[in-house]
Amino acid sequence: MEILQLRYFFDSAKNENFSLTAKKYGVPTTSISSSIRRLEEEMGCKLFDRTSNRIALNANGRRFQQALCTAFTEIDRAVEEITGQREDKREIRLLVRGMRRKVTDLLGEFNARYPNVSFRIAFQDGGDGDYDVIIDDSKDIYSDYKKFELYSMRLNLKCAANDPICQRRLSLGDLCDRSFVSMEQDSNMHRILMQVCTRVGFHPRISAFCNDIECYDKLIAAGMGIGIGREDYAAGHRNVHTGIRDLDVSDFNEHYTVYVYYREKEYYGNIKSLVDFFRANRL
Repeated sequence: MEILQLRYFFDSAKNENFSLTAKKYGVPTTSISSSIRRLEEEMGCKLFDRTSNRIALNANGRRFQQALCTAFTEIDRAVEEITGQREDKREIRLLVRGMRRKVTDLLGEFNARYPNVSFRIAFQDGGDGDYDVIIDDSKDIYSDYKKFELYSMRLNLKCAANDPICQRRLSLGDLCDRSFVSMEQDSNMHRILMQVCTRVGFHPRISAFCNDIECYDKLIAAGMGIGIGREDYAAGHRNVHTGIRDLDVSDFNEHYTVYVYYREKEYYGNIKSLVDFFRANRL
């Protein structure tokens, strides 16, 4: 058995996918498949159940995956202790699904302290799920990650400043016939909007979807619809948009909390430095 061969198996086992492993290591998918078949021959048992278009980890594979998780954690930590943190050359795979502007600012500060650390940053999940650190709200899909709270803020409903509705005290039900502007459909803000409207019995009519916060504000200010805003912008970014006002909605009491997720087995070297930096700068 070779270390690289075991790495191929370990990464393939995480996603039950040879193609993603091949992409990670920059080799053909057939090389991954052949390497794992040789490993199975050496061990005298199958580690995956194979069908025409997918693979699934079997009981033998799960047992071997657990053993390798422990082994690789110890190996990686030993390498780190021997070579020192400055020698950690890993590229940090970072998924940012919440507080993009705030996290981007923090990454700039982190880079000033650790200029040799490199990142691969995604703002939407590409589907492989293979991230070292994730910034997102609370989700069960990250059950194999540890987490801590990075940031929490109150949400407000916003509308154009010249809309007469600004002068009234409202309930969510009063907005059932109004149009809304929303961030993209897979965003946390859109999910929250759908949840609160559904809770009081209506489906919001979306006049526009947007994936850029500047355009989002302009659409609200132009009267295209009501939107959700974060209070953290009210003290800085959002107050330059004088064409937007908060709505007084008595039963809208939503907060948005973002967490840092990280894998404990990867918590050393560059990744440890980043996670600890986020922990020290949480608000």
